[in-house]
Amino acid sequence: MITDEVLPVDDDPTPVAGGERPGRIEVLLADRWRMGRWALGLAYVLAALFQYRYGMPWASKGFPLEREQLLGWLLVGAVVWSLGRDRREVLMAVVGWGGFGLCFVLYDYSRGAVDNIWGNPVVIPTTASEVPSQAVHNASRVITAEKALFFGKLPTVWLQEQLYSSNNRNPPGWEVITAFTYLTHFITVYVVALVMWIRNRARWVEWTRSLITLITLGVAGYLVYPTAPPWMAGRFELMDDVDRPGTRALRYLHLDFADRLWNKGQSLTNLVAAMPSLHMAFSVLVSAFFWRTSNVWVRVLLVVYPGAMLFTLVYGGEHYILDCLAGGLLAWLAVWVNRWWVQWRATGLLPWTRHSPS
Repeated sequence: MITDEVLPVDDDPTPVAGGERPGRIEVLLADRWRMGRWALGLAYVLAALFQYRYGMPWASKGFPLEREQLLGWLLVGAVVWSLGRDRREVLMAVVGWGGFGLCFVLYDYSRGAVDNIWGNPVVIPTTASEVPSQAVHNASRVITAEKALFFGKLPTVWLQEQLYSSNNRNPPGWEVITAFTYLTHFITVYVVALVMWIRNRARWVEWTRSLITLITLGVAGYLVYPTAPPWMAGRFELMDDVDRPGTRALRYLHLDFADRLWNKGQSLTNLVAAMPSLHMAFSVLVSAFFWRTSNVWVRVLLVVYPGAMLFTLVYGGEHYILDCLAGGLLAWLAVWVNRWWVQWRATGLLPWTRHSPS
């Protein structure tokens, strides 16, 4: 179980209560652990560079695109960082980063579970892939609701009519922004976790708990309400056909890894995981989690980021407005549940409780 307790660092030979200092043996051990961490940290960096330049027997060269590999690297780095400190830190690293990994495996491979639960597959026109017919039926409901909300127009169709260019070799330059925004879905939550692990272990626990809660709720939503996204709904003639610009504009910057990441994501993703949108949920989670502790300028960024993600997903045919809203609500719920847990552990009070229990 992940604990809220802030773990002390026990290799700092500073005076303790009563003015006593650690003995000579303790100081020597602390120094050796510190040197060992630096040595292993250097080996870790060199191994990462070797992986990027030449590859490993279990992975191709370049940035590790598979979530399992990336989380494995982060887990090893966290363990190296914690060696010689409180032993619980190593256990926390294994439990926390391992929990990340388990949730993302469930996220990536929920497709097979959806197929097994709903059955009755139908072939996506112009492809060899199959999806449950229930996902197509659910998409028709979402499309009907969006038409009612937007005066008979679908936001994805309208945006592509106004802005989209079918020239894949020379797409609009502004799509560089939407492409980068889309890619942050695969990076941001890891970066936040890594920074929190290094700077504030208690906040790392809260972030981990919030993210695991969010992913669990999202996967449950996929299983209960599989939904064909807009690009797929167009092929089933539920709406006008729309394209998927994806990361095509990053070719202007010669970022070949972007195409690799896009293709890798499409090969593993659950094709009917539109409701709720975890792409949107992750961006809202960042905003909701850091909102209370941020100044006004950071809050501007915390508003712009989910807004850019919403535009990117709807314009790109990846999600509907409604499933983006559902993802955002789940993110707020995950943060609220985490705050409720922290408050209850600290005071025994629930968020809606005004007075101490008698």
